[in-house]
Amino acid sequence: MSLPDTPTPPKFLLVNEERMVQIDTEGGVCILHPLRFNALDPVRHPFPGNITNATLVGEHGLASTWVERDLSLARLALIDLREPLQSGIEMSDLRVAVDAGKSDHHQVAGAVWSHILDAEPLAICEYHGDIVFCTHHRGIYRIGPDSTEIWRRKPLIWDLLSDLPDGDVLVALVSSGDSIWAFSIGGGWAEIEGSSGNVIRKGIHQFKSSTNRVWHGSNGNWLLGLSENRMAWWNALDESISVVNVNGPIQDACMVEGDWLITGWRQDLCWRKTNLHSGPESSKRPEIGCKIVDRDSEGFWVLDNRGQWSPFAIK
Repeated sequence: MSLPDTPTPPKFLLVNEERMVQIDTEGGVCILHPLRFNALDPVRHPFPGNITNATLVGEHGLASTWVERDLSLARLALIDLREPLQSGIEMSDLRVAVDAGKSDHHQVAGAVWSHILDAEPLAICEYHGDIVFCTHHRGIYRIGPDSTEIWRRKPLIWDLLSDLPDGDVLVALVSSGDSIWAFSIGGGWAEIEGSSGNVIRKGIHQFKSSTNRVWHGSNGNWLLGLSENRMAWWNALDESISVVNVNGPIQDACMVEGDWLITGWRQDLCWRKTNLHSGPESSKRPEIGCKIVDRDSEGFWVLDNRGQWSPFAIK
């Protein structure tokens, strides 16, 4: 059985029980049918620039950050996916507004709310129906779906990373149970109490590589995509860790019955718990895998960087 291509090359594919949303490499947003995967509406561009972070919120919300580095602009907005997506101001008109000192007049089109950010957004996640995000050197914030602030905390600091450039800069926020986990470029990690923002515990992984991406499994398991074509399997409960080499950057991973299914640079991988220290099985794919989706009886399928679907390569 074949599946339709996405309308444009994907950057993110966000999936929950109710929704499937594609975000492309040019900041376009499109809603896909959650079972048939076809586009339900045309691609829209609510704001110029790249969408750097995005998460589904509740059953119908999309919280995203837009960054236009050339113009030093950033926005955080919540879009109600029950309403038609809208395209916003064109880049050329936004440049004119910036030159005229009126860029603050323009927000994300069709958003429930849209806010100007005065620092670059680094990561975002949903927590119990709320939004948790962080910005560069400003801290971490939890806000409600109406954008009311619930708490904020100062930036996380790891003393042993003080001499490492950008070592404290966060690359991921992940919600798990009643906690929010934060991970930094330099290998720092912290478990944060979701209700208060207080740090429960924190530590540092001595990878000798930068942390780029993070995925959460079950029973304390984490997969970390590292620089220099490496990845790590870490269990936060027993503190076991294993690091292996891969062909290139990992793009997506999901844990199934204690094993990791992974896709990335022209390969699919299966890292089984029985092979924790010996490394994963691998199989080549012609393009770069971007997202793994469970299609129940049809098994696991991978969306690649061209916007085409194919079955996960390892049975």
